[in-house]
Amino acid sequence: MRWDTEGGGKKTYICHLDDDSVVDKPYLMYVKYYLRAEGAQGCIRLRAFGRHLFSSLSDLIRISNCEAWCKFCNSRGTPMFVHGEGIVIRADVEYDIGWDYGTYGAEDLLMGLNISKKYHFSLIPIGNIYIAPPTSTKDYFKQRRRWFWSILNNDGKIRKLSPSTYLFYIYMYINGVLGLIMLLAFPFILMFTEFSGLMIAVSVLNVASFYAYYQFGASYMHSLPVSVLMFILQVPVAFYDGLTTIYALVKRPDFTTFETIKKV
Repeated sequence: MRWDTEGGGKKTYICHLDDDSVVDKPYLMYVKYYLRAEGAQGCIRLRAFGRHLFSSLSDLIRISNCEAWCKFCNSRGTPMFVHGEGIVIRADVEYDIGWDYGTYGAEDLLMGLNISKKYHFSLIPIGNIYIAPPTSTKDYFKQRRRWFWSILNNDGKIRKLSPSTYLFYIYMYINGVLGLIMLLAFPFILMFTEFSGLMIAVSVLNVASFYAYYQFGASYMHSLPVSVLMFILQVPVAFYDGLTTIYALVKRPDFTTFETIKKV
């Protein structure tokens, strides 16, 4: 996305998009007139919702993560949840850092971390990046498997650049699996365990937070039916997403190839 006619440099910004993603005009106008950082990214929204119901509902968590983590971390210059869709990089900085991280290299996250080490990575506070969910369960699981192994299979680059970011991703994956186990175990705990008042209060707070986080993402669709659907299907959607980690561990990918995922 070029704003000058000089072939690059400090007046040229490149906006990266996948084949299914688009950014709106306010997003680009902010980049054109106001962006001063060498790299930046805004927040995502869903388009083509409902082509595959469970993938669409599960992708709403990406909105929650982006609103909670992209905004907070990017505004502080410490990128954590960096996604390839809509990342904006000044041309000379991209030329300096490069993108050659391999198929399973977490190239978007590494780019954000590298920019923040040498330059300034910021937040694009207006406009949105619109993404499409995978259109099948198979593609959804393949996509999440690639993300999972991109964190683990990058020759330790993420860990060296930002140990806290690496540990946070590990925590998120472990927490997701443990959360599924607790959802399965919770009814049996209720039947066979005597709860104290404090334990009951903590359990209620935990369940309420679980539902609130999913509804937080759903609220950005500005659609009551979507929010109701998410509320009704939230537990199976959580398993649908969480089981991708198990799938990634059990069915490792071919690290020498790039899997095509159908989204639109």
